Amino acid sequence: MFTGAVMSWWKTKPEFKSQIEDLLVKSGERIELKVKVNRDDLEVRWTKDEQTLRNGDRINIHQTGVTLTLWITNAKEEDDGRYTATITSGADSASLSATVKVLEYDRHWRVINWGRNADIKHRLQDMTLRNPQAQHLRILLHGPVGAGKSSIINSINSIFQGRVMVGVLAAATGGHSFTKTYNTYEITDNQNRVLPFIFNDIMGLENKDDEGVHPGDIISAIEGHMRADYRFHPDCPLSRRDSSYNSSPALSDQVHCLVSVVPADRASNNPDEVVIRKMQMIRRHASDLNIPQVVFMTRVDLLCPLVKDNLQCIYSSKKIKQKMESYKNALGIPMNCIFPVKNYHEENTLNSDMDSLLLDALQNAVNFANDYVGTLTAGTQPSATQPPVTHAEPSGTHTQQMERPTPRLERLTLQVETPEASEPSTWSENSGAGRSGGAHTEFLRNSEIDSSYIPENRELDIEWRRMNWDTGSRNRMERELRELRLLIPDLKHLRILLHGPVGAGKSSFINSVNSIFQGQVSARALVATGAGVSFTKKYKTYPFINGNSGCLPFVVNDIMGLEKGNSDGVHPNDIISALKGHVKNNHKFNPVSPLSLGDRDYNPNPTLSDRVHCLVSVVSMDTLTFMEDDVISKMHVIREAASDMDIPQAVVMTKVDKACPLVKQDLRKTYVSKRIQQMMQECSDKLGVPMNCIFPVKNYHNETDLDQEMDCLTLTALKQIVHFAHEHVCLLKGNYDSPYHEG
Repeated sequence: MFTGAVMSWWKTKPEFKSQIEDLLVKSGERIELKVKVNRDDLEVRWTKDEQTLRNGDRINIHQTGVTLTLWITNAKEEDDGRYTATITSGADSASLSATVKVLEYDRHWRVINWGRNADIKHRLQDMTLRNPQAQHLRILLHGPVGAGKSSIINSINSIFQGRVMVGVLAAATGGHSFTKTYNTYEITDNQNRVLPFIFNDIMGLENKDDEGVHPGDIISAIEGHMRADYRFHPDCPLSRRDSSYNSSPALSDQVHCLVSVVPADRASNNPDEVVIRKMQMIRRHASDLNIPQVVFMTRVDLLCPLVKDNLQCIYSSKKIKQKMESYKNALGIPMNCIFPVKNYHEENTLNSDMDSLLLDALQNAVNFANDYVGTLTAGTQPSATQPPVTHAEPSGTHTQQMERPTPRLERLTLQVETPEASEPSTWSENSGAGRSGGAHTEFLRNSEIDSSYIPENRELDIEWRRMNWDTGSRNRMERELRELRLLIPDLKHLRILLHGPVGAGKSSFINSVNSIFQGQVSARALVATGAGVSFTKKYKTYPFINGNSGCLPFVVNDIMGLEKGNSDGVHPNDIISALKGHVKNNHKFNPVSPLSLGDRDYNPNPTLSDRVHCLVSVVSMDTLTFMEDDVISKMHVIREAASDMDIPQAVVMTKVDKACPLVKQDLRKTYVSKRIQQMMQECSDKLGVPMNCIFPVKNYHNETDLDQEMDCLTLTALKQIVHFAHEHVCLLKGNYDSPYHEG
């Protein structure tokens, strides 16, 4: 018979048979740490940051067989820390640890009024400027490339217009700056009243000294020396000798609040030392002039999952506060002058919580600017010798109400560069990389998606873009497009140009649109069944019959497809000529010899109706990943030329059913499909078009009868594209109103 000591000697040493997983929990949730061990007779001890834990009100230590569990209910900020389980048998022991992070503080560390959007809008609309010499308050946005400067202007304009707007063309990625000229943007409300503040957008700062906007140019803009439409040159800042130099700036020419726009997410894209150094230099100069400064920190939803789920958690999120503190330390701007925001990006309808954050940031920036101009007496220019301006507390702690009488303001014209005034953008043989995907790409390109296999976690819990699929919504969109009225008397129609790689579905999209308005599937535009070479050879204009009422007030132009190399497909310069209205209908494309002045099909004097009012890139979702680099480079050249002309741009992504088996089974899953969302984001990154300008569709292909869900996707895309085009021509003519009949 063995003694107890002998039995103990034969027992195995204590050992963990699984890991304790690190946890991220929200405030109020239950913390559960679980681990398996090799024996059920071990002594167990749990610690947090080396402090022993015992059963209590919120703590429950439990063991079932060889499974050890620690529960903590109602997670609090104090529960953050490193938790360790130690198991002991005699002289032997083992320990295993895990980290628990509580994403939230126990309470909001900044107060924001989420339900006061209308009040804030009214205050900003009715505010009185504190210096009679100021025609308006000028707010300058600057920051690293891709931070969201242009998107902030779009988002603020959207709030006051009551619908999502894209009046300022915005880049979606942060490679190189999309803004090339110094642009001034006024904000108007849905009654066409001009608000008493304007924005200036500026070229982005980049990581190299010879790239991006020169800090000297931002300083010139701050002082009011930069005229509208000045084109930036990274290695040659504005000087007194330049025609764009304003030698005698008035108070209204000068900047009254400097806003640094910085991204909260994408650590690899955060400003590096060179960008920070440039921003510090600009900040010091603005400080010498006593100009107030704030930070708008964008993309907060991509930094913190808690905030992504609920924007109202933004001021209890630890990640958000830590990122704000990092920018405070890097830029030297106080925390109460840093405002986290979420711009409109993939959304196409307004969101009250997004508006609340943007309006809170805007109200503070405008208040700071108004306080600043109020300190300048008549005839006084900003100088480094004036006493410093004391910043007000953020709007959550304001006690003074803003004055409400409405001043008579001089209306500014939105600076729009017309096609004739823009610098010609051209394509040359070395513009594109000309790289091919190689044999591996060809193999993947030709591989079929196995629609019988649908991976787990393929869909989101809710639609990430709201979509109305019912018959009433489909018919309402069709009716609104049929009843569209143009507000420009001499404009015959809006012109929409489709372009993109061969086989993407440009002609099929035209057929799908025509099918909807004809009430039956049509094949008016001839399409190819394969994607070898372009089927479209001529520049073709397609009007749409509107029953017995003539034609709809928009036309679509189809064009030869883009191909890799310099001898196939449409030449990018031909597309640029089409944008400007120089290409006559039925012009036959020559890939190696683009249209030029003097050619028979060249229109030397295009009217507004001849020009393109919205450029639509059509790409196939199922082959996007394998799109040739050369084709992408050509599309970038065309996109930049359109941007120089301020032509709005959108993307239609076809063949959604081939990209995602889930959507192939049910089109209504389009906006809950993770695969579709990922492909749209990839498209946004590749082409530089914001997510809320990208529209997935399924063209009529095999079908012989109309399909309600297909029509809903197509009409949603078309309605937004027509909106963009109509807004563009109205801004050109300075006449904007609702394009649809009331009622």
